[in-house]
Amino acid sequence: MYRASSGMQIITAAVIAIIYTLIAQLFLEMPSPLTVSLIGLGVFLGGIITPYVGFILQNRKTKVAKQAPRAHKAATTGGDARTLYVGNLPFKTSEEEVQELFGRYGDVSDVRLVKDRRTGRKKGYGFVEMDATGADIALAKLNDHDFEGRTLKVRTAHADQDKE
Repeated sequence: MYRASSGMQIITAAVIAIIYTLIAQLFLEMPSPLTVSLIGLGVFLGGIITPYVGFILQNRKTKVAKQAPRAHKAATTGGDARTLYVGNLPFKTSEEEVQELFGRYGDVSDVRLVKDRRTGRKKGYGFVEMDATGADIALAKLNDHDFEGRTLKVRTAHADQDKE
């Protein structure tokens, strides 16, 4: 089971305790041992519920993060997008690092690093889809650029099809 971070647990437990206390005070006029017991019960239940709330929030954040590139890609591929081939990438490089590198030159809508189907290891090359103006600048700036100890090779993808 997913375990929420300590900060998330404290915040969730505090919010649940506050809500539970407010509800208890609406129905009871004076603080009494019953009110204190109800507050204690609310804090206890908050502690039990916290990991589940954290799990739900983490899954929602992950789903939103996975859907965001697709939505951004759909918004930016209106004919002005270009795909670049990026070769000689370090094998440990993540898609986020490549997106950050190319993002300096324009709007990046998608990064795909190619992996070996059998082993799941990255092959050292991939494709970056970005706006045409940014792609031209990135192509000029990043081809033969040193990145994490390797010299990048950046080309326009499908260059053979464009010549026909």
